[in-house]
Amino acid sequence: MILKYFFLFLCLFSFNACLLNPIVQRLLCYEKENNSLDNPLTLALLANQNSFIELNRSWAGIRKGASLQLSAQYFAFGQNINSSFQWSTSDPNVATVDGTGFVQGIGNGKVSIIATSSDGRARAESKITVYSGYVYTTLNFDNSVGHLTMDESNGNLTVNATAPVLPGSDPNGIVTDPAGKFLFTGDFASGNISQFLINQSTGALTANGNSLAGSNPRNLVITPDGRYLYLAAEGSQSIRAYSINGDGTLNFLNSFPTTIGHSQIQISRDGNYIFYLSPTLTELVSYRINYIDGGLTLVGTSPSFANDGSGNVSTHPNGNFLYVGSYPSITILSFDRNTGNMGLVDSVAHSMGINGSAIHPNGLFYYTVNINHESISSFSVNPISGRISMIQTLTGFSLSSLRFIIIEPSGRYAYVADNNGSIKHLSINQTTGELTLIGTVSPGGVQWNLVFL
Repeated sequence: MILKYFFLFLCLFSFNACLLNPIVQRLLCYEKENNSLDNPLTLALLANQNSFIELNRSWAGIRKGASLQLSAQYFAFGQNINSSFQWSTSDPNVATVDGTGFVQGIGNGKVSIIATSSDGRARAESKITVYSGYVYTTLNFDNSVGHLTMDESNGNLTVNATAPVLPGSDPNGIVTDPAGKFLFTGDFASGNISQFLINQSTGALTANGNSLAGSNPRNLVITPDGRYLYLAAEGSQSIRAYSINGDGTLNFLNSFPTTIGHSQIQISRDGNYIFYLSPTLTELVSYRINYIDGGLTLVGTSPSFANDGSGNVSTHPNGNFLYVGSYPSITILSFDRNTGNMGLVDSVAHSMGINGSAIHPNGLFYYTVNINHESISSFSVNPISGRISMIQTLTGFSLSSLRFIIIEPSGRYAYVADNNGSIKHLSINQTTGELTLIGTVSPGGVQWNLVFL
């Protein structure tokens, strides 16, 4: 009863204030036709509202030297409010931006272009990847690395040259540093990491020595700042950590026993965690990276899932979900970026052996390479819940041993390594996510893995 009379009094007070007090009237009963940015009292109210900026592109991939025009709109009270914006870049060595939102690609890497409203109450960012348009692939039977260039107009690949990994042999895993200066391969048979310098003008590779990598090294990952490299040493049953020197050589830091020999390793989008299968093969574990010394600390273990021993992991662009492609199901995990803990979101029956997987840069599509079924599966992704739904299974890769898949940063094309034939070139429907096989190209030998720079 007391609350009822209180609210009645408040309503009467507000009504009388609007009629009798011009100051309170302007605060509580401002006219709709007033320009909100001209009224200081309205600005005071705006500070407590859910204001936001909407960009024309929340992500993009642009070639080094190319440009992109970003535009922004400022909303408050559900209305589009006239505003100017301050534009900034998180790394001018990767991309610059002027006062109109015009972005220029400078060097390889990922960068955030940030728009801030003139009143300082709202900001938004566009995630930009600047790329050179090079594909590198490990030719494990030929003990070399193939180098190809993508045609920007149609995605076709042109073969440039191959570079031997000798004295290494049987290169499997492959990775480039974020700035596109160095390339590394895990050489399975010889137990070393081959190091290469990348020519910034042509993409050509020059041998740069090698480092010991334990027994049977496979896949590698590098932190987003380019300081540390981590390797899955299958035979040594460990994760090996290295620091990357300014000249592209490696310093071995430490080996972290896993009590399991596994070929797959993954790093979180923010670069703070490493993911690896647990000793039971039925869980995913997360290690926190210590950026002072490159050390790893086990911090999280996922709920158990059925698995035959595979476990290719893809990370969602928003950093909130992990996708474990194993047999007989695809397991979707939520991920806490503060603690490294994981929770079960869903398990989707797939019944195909998955060797490689990738998520589209827009976060709406997920792809798996089904090694023993000569097919590639496409799924739609709900970026809010993380759940997936089947779109298609693309077949027709007869006598193929499909290994890994990469998607170039603009999201138009995908490339798949084939250990029995040529690289598969596919187009991606930007609306539906469906794949279409465009053609193949031989880089000089059969491929194990590949990377896009």
